Amino acid sequence: MTIFFPFSATIRQENGFYISICSEADIICKGITIEEVIENLKKEVEKFLGEELSSGFSKIIFY
Repeated sequence: MTIFFPFSATIRQENGFYISICSEADIICKGITIEEVIENLKKEVEKFLGEELSSGFSKIIFY
């Protein structure tokens, strides 16, 4: 059985860094590039869930 956990994140640029905020899991991450902040967010979501995301994120939407 596959269970889906819908999480959303807001990514914004602030003082030369990218900041991602995922309010559902109460996670805030920082990175120098968008790719780095997304990778950091993935690692923190994995810690929150207690398991590795084998396929990563299913969908990322930029606004």
